[in-house]
Amino acid sequence: MDHEEEFLNMFFTQVSQLSFDKAKETVERERESSRASGVWGMLLTYLPQIAMAERSYVDLGFLVTKNKGFLRKDNSLRSVYDSLRGDFHRLEEVARLSGSDRTIMTVANQLCQFITARIELIDFYEKMHIMGTGKQMKYEELLSQIEDIMDKHALSFPNIALTSIKAALSLECEILAYLLRAQLEMQLWRFLQSLMQLHGAHTRISAWERTLQSRESWKLGFGATFLKANPVPALFQWLLKLKAAFVAKFSLYFFSTLAQQTTIQEMKALGNKLSNDYYHKIQSFQKRYDATAVMLVFDAHELEDFIGPGYHHPKKPVETPQGLDCYPIMFSYPIKPLNHMPNVVQIITERASELSAMDRVVFSFSQRDQSTYILSRIDPRVTFVVVFDTKKGEKESYITTFVYDLSLQLRCNKVFANLKMNTK
Repeated sequence: MDHEEEFLNMFFTQVSQLSFDKAKETVERERESSRASGVWGMLLTYLPQIAMAERSYVDLGFLVTKNKGFLRKDNSLRSVYDSLRGDFHRLEEVARLSGSDRTIMTVANQLCQFITARIELIDFYEKMHIMGTGKQMKYEELLSQIEDIMDKHALSFPNIALTSIKAALSLECEILAYLLRAQLEMQLWRFLQSLMQLHGAHTRISAWERTLQSRESWKLGFGATFLKANPVPALFQWLLKLKAAFVAKFSLYFFSTLAQQTTIQEMKALGNKLSNDYYHKIQSFQKRYDATAVMLVFDAHELEDFIGPGYHHPKKPVETPQGLDCYPIMFSYPIKPLNHMPNVVQIITERASELSAMDRVVFSFSQRDQSTYILSRIDPRVTFVVVFDTKKGEKESYITTFVYDLSLQLRCNKVFANLKMNTK
């Protein structure tokens, strides 16, 4: 490795470790010692701007209208990256025409690709944030977009000097892809597939955490004094919150499957460690207001590959469910009210349009059974249901509020909407 590649490798490693000030100092020392001119001097002029842009990016600066430190009329982070991309395009062309330095030409070309990936990721995060403020997340659309970014950019930096920022970019994209796939698998009530996607996200979050800064700079962990002097970037914190929200949702959707592996006491203890203990919330509501049952109902109608939660042998024959079997109970506390299921299924079917709107809490009273059913749609195939063996009305706001709020939390939209709340 020659001097230029060794320097670039050091600079981009420092950037990937969030040592932005150290990276700028490295450039200053190189400028002073080499008195660089020509294409090398041009590159050294642009590198500190890369460090500044990356600092803003990992702090979610792209969701802020103005970025301090960038003296431009349009100083959004997207425009900063776009301007830098133009600078590196020109540098690549100058290096090519002069024929003086193939390393600089290659690095400039690959930095253009890296910056293009950053701009596309900015668009992606902004789309997630806006979508989170609505009624429903379009996870298939988001997954397709992040996979497209990965296909085009995440593996396209063969120069050894850019290995560190390539690794960080790849890990970021993979974390997002795994989490989005996990959400899609949960919506279809697939236990093993959901678990594997969450595990994939966890391993990549851990790998990225190890690369963020050198162990000499900070101690890994999440104790009370964790990173007080050197806080983890807002983007990484948000990804941790997103994973935590999905794990909490997973723990409720597959509560029965997980409970078979341990005791109910251990399940409660594990629930206390979650970002959102849905089991405890449901249990408290049921006991306080004496609900007959609080449950989640899955719609397996026209789902040809449905075999239920848990692990199933790949060669197990798949039978398309019929009748009431199309609406299995995913979770229910304190009992499974099987005698109420015909009424529940009828309401889900007859009031499908209201439930699909995702902004309604539907009340229905059965004169024959003298029972009240309160429903809300969480995911396209998952409905939240509360059953009372007495008459309840929409004026009883504590029921409406509980059902609406829990459904909203389980949709996880708020985590995406809160992207902007972490910005400064």
